[in-house]
Amino acid sequence: MKYKLFILMALLSLLSCAQNRKDTIDMEITSHYENYKYLNDSRSGYYLQVNNQNCYYEIQTNELVTGSYFLEFPSYSVRLPLNMQILKSGDQKLSIKVFPFKGDTLTNKANIDVTLIHYPDITDLENDFGGSTILWKWEMPKSETLKLPYFELDTVFKAEVPYEINVLDDYAEDLSKMDREDLLKEVLTEFVKKRENIINKNESKSYLISHIKRSSIQIYATNEEDKDLADGMISISKGKDAQPLENFNLKLLYDNKVVTLVNSENKMPAIFFTNPETGARSWQPYYIFKNKKTGTWHMW
Repeated sequence: MKYKLFILMALLSLLSCAQNRKDTIDMEITSHYENYKYLNDSRSGYYLQVNNQNCYYEIQTNELVTGSYFLEFPSYSVRLPLNMQILKSGDQKLSIKVFPFKGDTLTNKANIDVTLIHYPDITDLENDFGGSTILWKWEMPKSETLKLPYFELDTVFKAEVPYEINVLDDYAEDLSKMDREDLLKEVLTEFVKKRENIINKNESKSYLISHIKRSSIQIYATNEEDKDLADGMISISKGKDAQPLENFNLKLLYDNKVVTLVNSENKMPAIFFTNPETGARSWQPYYIFKNKKTGTWHMW
């Protein structure tokens, strides 16, 4: 009931100021990396190969979401890109949390192994990104006696990238200082707006490209690839049923400067769609931060 009240308030707020919101976009932020010049000619990329059995996990790099698994299958394997969480060269913080697949404690059947991989040039598709180098391997130790509710590993690795991303440090407000209910109301308003824009295809391609430019710098995307990504974002709901925005939790990241909403059960993004024929689900991750000078919200 509490969430439904918040959603109603967010909808009313959205309807009352939708016209004004178009005029409150901080161009200083959206155009911050419009003509970005890289620090050097390298195009290095970092990935995590993650294989898990009989456990769930959350992985963060520099307190930003790298990946998570809370779905129904007992085993899963995925290669996760890290560049979008690497903001500059130097030490990178890596956090891995492992949770029980069933019950309240990890069993000896739980297993997860992680491999950190570096590629010298992730724009070189024809030559397998220039070859790979394994920088680090880790496997969760097993315990015969301890019944742990979760296992956590915190470590550091070094990365060299040809960019520096300072938007969060320069502009983002510390959201932990806000009243929790006020924060939820503001965030929910932004999520309701985002969801409605996706459903109604209200966001222009140029608007989306300006907001994804920061991440495209980190993965060395071309202008054409930016346009293709924007097209995909516009059409994500095509032929799919939008699911209600409910049963979610606030999740704060990067020293409490970035926030998102995740499903309280499977920890996946709160905005998602289903294919009416196959039941397949499509999630739309949405991370936002608040400009500490102007009070406006921005997509991270």
